[in-house]
Amino acid sequence: MASIIENLIDALNEESALYESLTQVSIEKTPVIVANDLERLRQVNAREQQLVDEITAVSHRRNKALNEIATVLGKDAKTITVSEVIKLMEKQPEFQHPLIALKDKMIKQVEELGRVSVHNQELLSQSLEMTEYSINLIQSMSQAPETANYSRGSYSGTTLGGNRSSFDAKQ
Repeated sequence: MASIIENLIDALNEESALYESLTQVSIEKTPVIVANDLERLRQVNAREQQLVDEITAVSHRRNKALNEIATVLGKDAKTITVSEVIKLMEKQPEFQHPLIALKDKMIKQVEELGRVSVHNQELLSQSLEMTEYSINLIQSMSQAPETANYSRGSYSGTTLGGNRSSFDAKQ
């Protein structure tokens, strides 16, 4: 059982380190968005995707360790959580304390990553709005207003003050 708990702790440590890296990359992304540096943004997005793939692989190892713990303890493998394992480790503080510290650390990391992601999403949305506005402005500047296309030959009525008007006709 001890080796399974150690596997869980190792997976959580690795996952925590990856979340820390992902948060740093997301923070680095903010000025890139502001600067509208599309090439650098592509690079940052590729690095983020690589980290997400690594996190996914480590989370599979974490889930495997949790499933093994559930099997040993006779618990449901689909519902067991790190919090439940922490409760079950009350009599083994050498395992319980690192699990508590990792759980708390990862909760804070995920919250920080969420804040940075929301901020970056808002910046991207504003950037997209500005791009759309610029495109619309450029398109409208390249087209002359339709009312300016009048010429003497294209107008078929009489001008104001002209001789013939429907109000001037005798009955």
